Amino acid sequence: MQSCEPPKIIDTRPFRLLDLPKGPLTRILLGFDFFELALANRKTRRVLKTLDLEIDGFVIHHLEGRHGFNLSFGGGKNCVSWYFVDVPEAKDPKDFKTCFSVAGVDFPTKIRTQPDANGLCNGLENVSLYNSSKLKSGYRPFRETFNVADITKRSKGQQYYNVRYTPISMSGGPLPKCWTPNVTTDYQTSLDCFVKFVQEVFKCGITGYHMDIRSVPNFGKFFTKNVIRTPCKTFELSGVRPQADSPLTMEAYDIDWLLTNTPLNTKLTINCERIAGIFKLEVPLIQKAITFNCVMKWFTYENLIESKCNQLEIETGCLLEANDYREFIEHWLKGTNKEFRYLDIRIGVRHTENMKKVLFGAFQVEECDKRRRTEDYEYTPLHLMPDWHDQTAFVNSRDLRRSDGTMSSIVVHGECLIFVVWQKKSVNKKG
Repeated sequence: MQSCEPPKIIDTRPFRLLDLPKGPLTRILLGFDFFELALANRKTRRVLKTLDLEIDGFVIHHLEGRHGFNLSFGGGKNCVSWYFVDVPEAKDPKDFKTCFSVAGVDFPTKIRTQPDANGLCNGLENVSLYNSSKLKSGYRPFRETFNVADITKRSKGQQYYNVRYTPISMSGGPLPKCWTPNVTTDYQTSLDCFVKFVQEVFKCGITGYHMDIRSVPNFGKFFTKNVIRTPCKTFELSGVRPQADSPLTMEAYDIDWLLTNTPLNTKLTINCERIAGIFKLEVPLIQKAITFNCVMKWFTYENLIESKCNQLEIETGCLLEANDYREFIEHWLKGTNKEFRYLDIRIGVRHTENMKKVLFGAFQVEECDKRRRTEDYEYTPLHLMPDWHDQTAFVNSRDLRRSDGTMSSIVVHGECLIFVVWQKKSVNKKG
């Protein structure tokens, strides 16, 4: 006769995750959306405040008529994008099924996944509603529907009709079921609410802006207030499309104005597919970090050698030759610049073999140090190159030592020429 074992008792008590010590809790929460947890309730916000999470960037967007922000963390591997749209312009307001409360204001929100081709910023893109109709004359927040009661079923003392109120926008379309009248009337007020929220919970202010000239009423005034007079780590300006099928276009005057007025320590990025007008760089580049995502036929050897940039990236269209880069590297070798970090230029696949022949043969180069750990050094484009981490690119790379012992690497791989100076991370910097 088989003995019957007593049934096992399963402990169904809830596990108090948020009561864990700071270290284990931080490691567990790496798999969660920090921002969604912060919005959940006061307790999660209070716990997140104590963790001192490091935010990579908090960038405000005013781009192609869209207004919002991007918050990235975890070394840029996770991010939250949030945009705001006016109710009359929303094509599908009934799809906004979630409501968040921030700074005492309600935000009916639509949540959707945000895939990224590079796999570097996977997260959520949220779109919240505001209602500018509240400022217009004749605005009615509800539609009144009168239903006459069935006289045969009406109890004594009841009304002969009942009224149903349906939320509507100025255009007459229905609003989402989670709608409340406690919403903002413009995108700037919405942004201000979230800026205050991020500062309070994550102890992070605005780090940069990504915009085009048309997306704000007065670009010059906006730039002066938020970039020149306020500390700003990054500023990215994109061109505009004169027509829907036109290339991203930027005026030559606007590029010149931007290079002249951007503060030295603000990382500058310029994006356009076409430059309207004739542009010529008359003075040296003075910003410490610049990325040009535009055709660079105007960029000369003199512009390169006179540049004060410590981080220079040029995506396409540069007409410099192999000897120009050789002289640039030679200039660095003979100098004492201790701040230069990298030069990253797309040269085209058809130029790589000649580039390797000229650059590798001009200097006393060494085989790349395969034991070098990129995480011990300041950021360079090699940190994001998969072929560098699996050492595939090492065959197309050489190390170069300056007389003072400073190490650098010349990488001619694929369509890229990357000249990197290895700067050790400061002890007082995180990660």
